[in-house]
Amino acid sequence: MELRLYDRADAPEVLRLWNTAGAAAGYAPLNADTLDALLLAHPAFCGESTFVLEEGGAVRGFAAGCTGDTLAQGAVRGYVSCVLLDSACDTPENTAALLGAVEDSFRAGGKSAAAVTFFNPLRLPWIIPGTSGHRHNNMPGIAKDIPLYGRMLSLGYREAATEMAMYLDLAAFTYPAAMEMRAAKMAAQGYTVDWYKEGVHRGLDEMVASLGNPMWEAEIPAAGHGGMDLLVALSGGTVAGFTGPVYPEPTGRGYFAGIAVAEQYRGHGLGKLLFYRLCRAEKERGARYMSLFTGIDNPAQNIYKEAGFTPRRYFAVMIKELKP
Repeated sequence: MELRLYDRADAPEVLRLWNTAGAAAGYAPLNADTLDALLLAHPAFCGESTFVLEEGGAVRGFAAGCTGDTLAQGAVRGYVSCVLLDSACDTPENTAALLGAVEDSFRAGGKSAAAVTFFNPLRLPWIIPGTSGHRHNNMPGIAKDIPLYGRMLSLGYREAATEMAMYLDLAAFTYPAAMEMRAAKMAAQGYTVDWYKEGVHRGLDEMVASLGNPMWEAEIPAAGHGGMDLLVALSGGTVAGFTGPVYPEPTGRGYFAGIAVAEQYRGHGLGKLLFYRLCRAEKERGARYMSLFTGIDNPAQNIYKEAGFTPRRYFAVMIKELKP
């Protein structure tokens, strides 16, 4: 078995591996063009951190890493995107060899940690268990129901957090009449939820910046200023929170970047109203289902469960400190 850097000529073999070993790990099946768009030809793909295990001209293993100083904590972190092994070669030793090569490339680039988190710009879709092929658009960590999870723990990775994947078939969602009674009471106190209106509502950028989430900072103000449908919580005319942008993805999933209310506006029920309005809007726009992640200790999961979401899979956010 030869361990070497990935070469573009390996793409057909990587596709085969993706649709066999990857499918066994829960990834969504892809064609060559989609695998290119999401991984092998993505602008953030890092050839110097991507490796294959080859045997007799066939790719038996594949591991991709991602680096970049513009990424979240990118000055010190490299991100592990995926590790795949043919079933006959799916051993702890081969996993260690592939991960070790990725980690060594991170060290060579001056990184002090390897991580598997949702800050990785390479977003790889997976099939939501218990559905008819419904997909979520990325993994925020390592699925805890596959062997790779235990192997990474044994190789020095720690579980920094556990994310719970939740799912709702929107055919079963009904917007509660009580939600409008709640909205009327909140309006009397000066709090509302509405579509963001550029030039009318103020403070979107400042509100998002206060949340300290670099992914939201890159996406949410641009969505609002660019005319996308963005639901916002308002205190008078000042943006106090957000959810959206709202649109169905080609898979039928109602898009969900996140939901948040700025700290000084919490405790008034804005988050719950935002979320129910989001589910209603996604369904009205033709989305068939919604899926999201939340921390297992996040109280917001109670809102999601009340709306009809159920847990479907658990993922570990994993980090390993790289010694020189």
